[in-house]
Amino acid sequence: MHWLRTHESIFHPWPNESHFLMAGVAEFPTAPIHPKGHTIITPEPDFHKFSGEPWVMDKSVFHLYSDRALTTARDQMPDARIIITLRDPIELMLSMHQEHSKRLVDYNISQSEMLAAAAAGDYQANPEDPQTWSFLSFPRLKHPTLQWVEALGGAEANRIRIIPISSIRNDSLATLNSILEWLDESPFPIDQKLPHHNEGGDMNKAGWARFLRQPPMFLVKLAKILLPSHKLRKAIFDPLRRPGYKAKKTQRPELSIEKRTDLEAAFSEEIEFLANLESHIDPSLIISH
Repeated sequence: MHWLRTHESIFHPWPNESHFLMAGVAEFPTAPIHPKGHTIITPEPDFHKFSGEPWVMDKSVFHLYSDRALTTARDQMPDARIIITLRDPIELMLSMHQEHSKRLVDYNISQSEMLAAAAAGDYQANPEDPQTWSFLSFPRLKHPTLQWVEALGGAEANRIRIIPISSIRNDSLATLNSILEWLDESPFPIDQKLPHHNEGGDMNKAGWARFLRQPPMFLVKLAKILLPSHKLRKAIFDPLRRPGYKAKKTQRPELSIEKRTDLEAAFSEEIEFLANLESHIDPSLIISH
């Protein structure tokens, strides 16, 4: 998303991901603290810098699993192109846990505690249990990926591309240029800089950082009395509180051999799917470098 949005023909009207195609009542838990049925409110798009780019980009890791997003893209957006990136299910599970730990103030479950809870449920996803559902359901990429490919018409319709994360890792620039070729847009130059984004980390546990994230309730109430305008409070206090949300770079805990073996068994179908992608999906739909 960050790399593609720098292209002169691609406009991205949100700061990050939007969940635009699945706004409304959540079809499934989107995080351990966001159960099925909670309201998804997308951020307002910002088009004031739009200058007629032929492509407007949206991105959400959750769209792949959303029936609402699929039917909207299929039935109401006939010119839309869909990119699905695939990742090793175990790495996806652990990365998702790290992202939740880094970004969700009210989520304080360690990786080992999360894995123990998943094992206690025999690694079966239960949409009524947000604590483990996302970690057990989102890594199961095979069924939703094939569902999107079938819904959008496959190779003949030319509306979808599947990209294993190994392609991005092995040659990011070539992968981006393959996407741009598919979109009939000019490629990035060979010296294009591709800075790192979304690196691993954890929420800063220092006292001052916790104070900025969750100030005492009497200060919150006082701010509301002195500044009744919500927009004005955000304009003043959001920049002051932002350092408290800045993650500290942290390595994920290593998995034991026994635990990795358990997870490989639990996600065996997904691991096979990734290893033999071209036997499941028309190779012309796969971007691989």
